[in-house]
Amino acid sequence: MKTVLLCGCGNIGFRHLQAMLQMPKAVAITIVEPNVAAHARIAAFTGGDTRGHRFTLVTDVPVARAHFDLVVIATSADTRRAAFDAIMRHDVGVMILEKVLFQTIADLDAVQDVLTTRGIAAFVNCARRVFPGYRDVRAALTAPVDVTVTGAGYGLASNGIHLLDLAEYLNGAGLVTLTADLRPGSVEAKRAGCVEVFGRMTGMLANGARVDITCDDGPDMAVRVAIDGAGYSATIDELARVIAVAGANGPFVSKFVSETWEIYHQALTTGTTDVTPYAESARQHRLFLAAISHHLGLVAGAACPIS
Repeated sequence: MKTVLLCGCGNIGFRHLQAMLQMPKAVAITIVEPNVAAHARIAAFTGGDTRGHRFTLVTDVPVARAHFDLVVIATSADTRRAAFDAIMRHDVGVMILEKVLFQTIADLDAVQDVLTTRGIAAFVNCARRVFPGYRDVRAALTAPVDVTVTGAGYGLASNGIHLLDLAEYLNGAGLVTLTADLRPGSVEAKRAGCVEVFGRMTGMLANGARVDITCDDGPDMAVRVAIDGAGYSATIDELARVIAVAGANGPFVSKFVSETWEIYHQALTTGTTDVTPYAESARQHRLFLAAISHHLGLVAGAACPIS
């Protein structure tokens, strides 16, 4: 039986757990959740029909060395480096990390060095790459394409990296510049100790494509993605799950984290997965952290309070 370590089972981590339970082949999952107040919900969820999956629920990363075929790190960004270091006591096959990856560029680089040295295949859960809707769009277009995102209330600081990654995925090219034109200051985020920002971020990709992301401080959440290139134009309303191409509306198929069981199944069976490779995401994160840190007036090397 394959072994999985899920580190962090709060909000997003619980969604990972929900997805894992849908995998067709049973696995043994060690769940690490320091907040004991969350254990009742986890125990209730794993105590029903679990398709043969086995569970161990603990408050800390195990000390005794073990082998985990898959590790998922779904802690908050400020504790992720400590979680990663504790996990490195063990043997790891494949790793999937949540974003925002880390709050400093130094941690991004240090973790990448460890992953390379240890030969661990690592990925970041930017899951728009596995949305059937975006896969269809990518198959239909010819790069380069400009990607323009407008909306409100979706969390630019916490979710902007998803949209930068989407632009890279659709273009098959890396982000090379990123500029922030944000509303002065910041507001307290839902996660304690973190902030949110509003305004616009623009960037250029290596193939000449442009990415333009705007998030307003509106009362109603909205995410609209416009994709424009030679011979192709589409507009997607992500919340309504509708795509408009050539003047005609149709369904746009996306997935919640709790529905993406294929990511973990693929990692366990092939040693890889279709979400973003760590090195690519780390490059995006360096530009993203630098832009927001500059906006916040942080000194070089200071932790950027986003997660």
